[in-house]
Amino acid sequence: MSSQVCIKTDKSLQQLATGIQKLLSLPAFTEISFDGESEPYCQFEMLGTLILIRRADEEEREPEVKNYAYSFDLQLTFTESNLDTDTLEYNLQAYYAQLLSYSLDIETACYEKKKVGQHWQIRYCFYRKNPRWDGSILYGEPGWEPAVITSTPGPWRSVLPMF
Repeated sequence: MSSQVCIKTDKSLQQLATGIQKLLSLPAFTEISFDGESEPYCQFEMLGTLILIRRADEEEREPEVKNYAYSFDLQLTFTESNLDTDTLEYNLQAYYAQLLSYSLDIETACYEKKKVGQHWQIRYCFYRKNPRWDGSILYGEPGWEPAVITSTPGPWRSVLPMF
């Protein structure tokens, strides 16, 4: 399983990858392109983690995130472990969406899911940096606001199974 955060920004792929590299203290990324037919993407590999930063094909974007041109894909490769890595990766989506949104001043989105009977439903959650956030005001003090604004999530919708 992999986690995916959708990104809306005017930055180029290289600017976005460099910002993420600095933020997460990642090693140098590899920019990969195949025969000029597909969009290039940037890849980071570190300690069983694979991160891809890429421009998402417009056809593959969900309707809720059609205007989110980039994708941050995170894959953890813990093959010999009793950890439930699917749950771990899924729960990291919202964390990375908020971290990227705040630190790089970009808009992000990720989905949350729930099982209803035999079927899964998803909805997208949207994040952006709060321009009025003041780090000198502590949580609970008058005037405190969160650093990241969470917009109202989209409606729940059923996901069709893939064969």
